[in-house]
Amino acid sequence: MRRKYQQGHVYQKGRQKSDPWLPERPAYVRFWRDVPGEADPRRKRIALGICRTRTSAERRATERLEQLGINSTQQFIEATTSISFRKQGEVWLKSLSGRKRNPLEQTTTDTRRYAMDKWIYPFLAGRHLADINNRTLKELVKKMAPHLAAASIRDYLGIVKSVMASAINKNGEELFPRKWNEEYIDAPVIEDQRQPTTTSKGVTTIVAKAEGQYQMLYALLAGCGPLRVGEALGLEIDRHIFPDCRTLHIIQNAKRGDIQQHLKTKHGKRYVDLCTPLAARLRDFIGTRTSGLLFQTSTGAQLLQSNTLQDSLHPILKSMTHVQGGFNIFRR
Repeated sequence: MRRKYQQGHVYQKGRQKSDPWLPERPAYVRFWRDVPGEADPRRKRIALGICRTRTSAERRATERLEQLGINSTQQFIEATTSISFRKQGEVWLKSLSGRKRNPLEQTTTDTRRYAMDKWIYPFLAGRHLADINNRTLKELVKKMAPHLAAASIRDYLGIVKSVMASAINKNGEELFPRKWNEEYIDAPVIEDQRQPTTTSKGVTTIVAKAEGQYQMLYALLAGCGPLRVGEALGLEIDRHIFPDCRTLHIIQNAKRGDIQQHLKTKHGKRYVDLCTPLAARLRDFIGTRTSGLLFQTSTGAQLLQSNTLQDSLHPILKSMTHVQGGFNIFRR
């Protein structure tokens, strides 16, 4: 239970309260202070300096206790609520897809999970929410800056802030409100974001240089309008491709070795019609196969985006002296 207002005990060493006050002797104040993670408060003492009277010492003690936030309700909450960042992070991640207001797609949640596991948890997992402040974020930026782009750092700091804001009391009010100081945190400024694109001639060259199933993949990405690579890699011959190969049914997504029964956006499920030359090429590519993933490894496993970039697209772009990009160059 919350303790009552503290005035502290003002005294001079070796003297009782009933003894006369000595103006030339230093004064002190004793008080109780809560410590994060500990059930019981600790007795603390601070020096007040030379005070001519007991009244002036008591006035100075009140000022110091106010400065330290000893009687602050927020100070009490932060000192006595020992919620770890990892625990609250898991609560926040679980809430993303289950909330009624603006629920996130699973792919977005997966991206948040990756950021937490790769960058945020290793740095903050052992800390309490009460310990997360502007200085913490400044230190996190310093760790991420040599490895991540400015936009990624911005997004990952936003995750930390969202986790902090998700810790609320029974009235829906934040337990750990923060006034974030962007100047102090000093995250890198996002300038012209790198969004590599290509031309119709560039796409033609990429498709011509590609080999095997990579050539078919790039032809689909270039010829199906805004088809995402995860949607293409998730296509199954007997479930999503019409017998005449003129229409694709986009209903699932392939990502990091998993087939996800959802798409990036809630309106992503759709039918995509192919032009006659592209449909003919797709029919020849499928050949006598009647089931399984359209694009797959020699063992029938899912073709991974990371391997495709490393083994095919990036070497092709390098040979063209083309700016290195990902699969979105086909969408742009």
